[in-house]
Amino acid sequence: MLDAVRELFLEGGYPATTIEAVAERSGVAKTTIYRWWPNRPALVVDLLLQVAGEVAPPPTGGDPLRALRTELHMVAEAADALPGRLLSALLGESQNDPQIRDTLIRGLFDPRRNATAKVIRQLQDRGELRKDIPALVALDLFFGPVFYRRFIRQESATPEFVRQIYQAALAGMEAGPRAPARARPAGRGRKAHRRSRPT
Repeated sequence: MLDAVRELFLEGGYPATTIEAVAERSGVAKTTIYRWWPNRPALVVDLLLQVAGEVAPPPTGGDPLRALRTELHMVAEAADALPGRLLSALLGESQNDPQIRDTLIRGLFDPRRNATAKVIRQLQDRGELRKDIPALVALDLFFGPVFYRRFIRQESATPEFVRQIYQAALAGMEAGPRAPARARPAGRGRKAHRRSRPT
């Protein structure tokens, strides 16, 4: 059934991926589909989960920093492939359909964020990342630019761009002996402009 969903989406996007079309393409009854998926959004999100897991699996391995960097590059590549097209379509539909939004949050966003946040906490526990930054905030600093560029600006997140944001985010979050620099109060470090009083 998910193969049928994939074929229909590639042919006609989200509008063509109806329960009726999936039933006809896969040769099963609609009741069989509803036995496994409550609605069309859940069916398409399941396909998104499947293909996202294939091309950009959650971070694993004994080196959490390498796992985080690898995931960031794979997510950027997936955003330009079928997973990105699926997500883009679902994000558009979710603006008017709370079921799609809830399914995305419960089925995709929360599980993936929690898995990556776990890796970030490992890095914090190992003393490689600052502990004063919440793990979910750190996650957004790493991955947020990729989603902004791809789904807001509609541009590709190139490998060079991913390398730059990874290094920039890491530089700001690396644990070290020095506290992060604070903004200098206005007026310090330069001569204040004084107005001459009228005589």
